[in-house]
Amino acid sequence: MAFKALPGYFSAYPELGFPGIDSSEEDHLKLVNHSAWKELYESIPQDTGTHHYKLLVIARHGQGYHNAAILRYGEPRWNEYWSLLNGDEFGEWVDSKLTPLGYTQVKQVGKNVLLPMINELGFLPHKFFCSPMRRCLETFIGSWTNVFHNHCNTLTLQDCSVTNVVIENIREKLGEHTCDKRVNHSITVGEYQDFQTDSGHTIQWDYTENYPEEDQLWLPDRRETDKEIDERIHEGLREIFNQLSTEDKFISITCHSGVIGSILRNMKHPAINNLDTGKIVCLVTEIEK
Repeated sequence: MAFKALPGYFSAYPELGFPGIDSSEEDHLKLVNHSAWKELYESIPQDTGTHHYKLLVIARHGQGYHNAAILRYGEPRWNEYWSLLNGDEFGEWVDSKLTPLGYTQVKQVGKNVLLPMINELGFLPHKFFCSPMRRCLETFIGSWTNVFHNHCNTLTLQDCSVTNVVIENIREKLGEHTCDKRVNHSITVGEYQDFQTDSGHTIQWDYTENYPEEDQLWLPDRRETDKEIDERIHEGLREIFNQLSTEDKFISITCHSGVIGSILRNMKHPAINNLDTGKIVCLVTEIEK
């Protein structure tokens, strides 16, 4: 399966040959050829006999305890020492949860980015997908709850339930760093399955049949290479796209910075550098049938 990003929609990819953008200095979500989200959405090409076209909204999780530790100790010391431990006096980062700042970040993104987007479009993403890591589950809940609350009477939600499909292959770069080791499946299910949001909705996490109890991907003594993560993320994207119908054109993915970087490489999209925790990336993709 082949796929690529299309230029001309967002400032992160305004034209072919664009070298990339520093998201700490420029707004990478700025619309470049459209005045509103609805106009952009309506300009996305119609599917053909050979290609599908989708709008992807891809979220980086909010600050986790491992992200706070990187800021506290610096990246060199984090990589050589702290990343190999389970935590410090400020918190545990094995399959890290969000910090209080992380919750604030994702709620702000929900209010300032997602809600205006949905207000203009008038409908929710047709499908939601998420990494299985706890910081991503919490990011989805924190960022989308405000949207569900504001549109509970106008958007179609079956019995006030929201389904989010969990994709194991869109996890962060694997190996060595304990923050990227998944806790046992039963722990996550016990904490988050049938989660009741402040908006009164229930989050249903949809796992594959026979989803493994223990983490089968993470290794304590070997870090995944860029080539290997790109191959894994390509497979994860293939899994996502194979679950979409022609009508599923607006897709939400909640994941990690390393995964977003790999998605952009797989999509032949220019780099979006210095993407902060909790931030959103959007792109239009062409998928070969």
